[in-house]
Amino acid sequence: MKKLLIFDFHDHSSNPRTYRGYKSLKGKYELFGLGYVAPVDSLVQFLTIPKPKWTLKMKLIQRFWLLFRRYEHVYWNLPQVKSAEEILKDKEFDIIIAHNEESLPLVLKYKKNAKVIVDMHEYAPKEFEHSFWWRFYFAPYKHYLCQTYLPKADYVYTVNQGFAEEYQKNYGIKCGVITSAAYYFAPPPQLFAQDSKNIKLIYHGIASPERGIEEMIKTMDYVDSRFSLDLMLVATYHQDYFQILKDMTENRKNVRIIPPVSFEEIIPFSSTYDIGFYILQPKNYNGFYALPNKFFEFIQARLAIAIGPNPEMARLVKQYNLGIISKDFTPESMAEELNKLTKEQILHYKENANQTAKILNAEREREKILGIIEEIL
Repeated sequence: MKKLLIFDFHDHSSNPRTYRGYKSLKGKYELFGLGYVAPVDSLVQFLTIPKPKWTLKMKLIQRFWLLFRRYEHVYWNLPQVKSAEEILKDKEFDIIIAHNEESLPLVLKYKKNAKVIVDMHEYAPKEFEHSFWWRFYFAPYKHYLCQTYLPKADYVYTVNQGFAEEYQKNYGIKCGVITSAAYYFAPPPQLFAQDSKNIKLIYHGIASPERGIEEMIKTMDYVDSRFSLDLMLVATYHQDYFQILKDMTENRKNVRIIPPVSFEEIIPFSSTYDIGFYILQPKNYNGFYALPNKFFEFIQARLAIAIGPNPEMARLVKQYNLGIISKDFTPESMAEELNKLTKEQILHYKENANQTAKILNAEREREKILGIIEEIL
């Protein structure tokens, strides 16, 4: 059985895309992982590296070298790169799936005879472009890594067609698409709650300022009395923002923050709701063109979908007739569309989600990944 390494400078137990990679490839290859935290699956041979703790001195030194465009120096002096380097130089694999541009130079240096596949989660050169300092220091660095190393990989894929076209246009590479579709779940016993006078919306995800969750809360000031919204939020390191959201929900009777469930429970838990709700504010390029995990989780939970006019999500909502798209990203615009909904329309969208769940799922994407690996081998 051929050896396959999944390499991601993140927590492999909580990153949905990495998690699906292990699940898709288990049984087909002898699996190894490299990163900060091992996946739950004990069948994976995991190589752990310490997550770096950045001091002010380390940050200032890094910014100095970034300022003078010494990008190779910056990369090879990253503490996580040095830790991984010590492991990789003595290991051999047949296939390496490198997640994101930050793992690629290291993988290419120590690949030996391995084939290298790159999974790009975002369009890297514009990931945090809403931040001036990120644009100043890191955007050129990310561009350098993509320009220098992506053409050297055996295969590159990303999460949606828009990002793939940008990579192809700007870096002259062939770039495939593997979406972040969720695994197929059996439909719930009933698609719509019996009480049509109470329509339940759910949003789940990280409480991050870039997502503009406060605008979703404000939407509930303009909807009629049928609607309520539950926010299943993970606070992480945005504690100040999380507190702002908590303060906003305290005086609103139709919005509440509920405790998060485990990754495996998200879809069955969400299936007790009626509408998956997401107005992702276009604060940067990646946000505007996002096609996130939760979109596919809404489908597997058999929810009607209510989104803003983000092109990649909107394309699928229109293609499969899954729900409503607001005219713009304002609370008033979304509320206008929600208030038009009837029980029959919501049930129709949920029934369409039930059919679409058989098409847009991780099992279909798994076949694509296995095909890519066989092709490059």
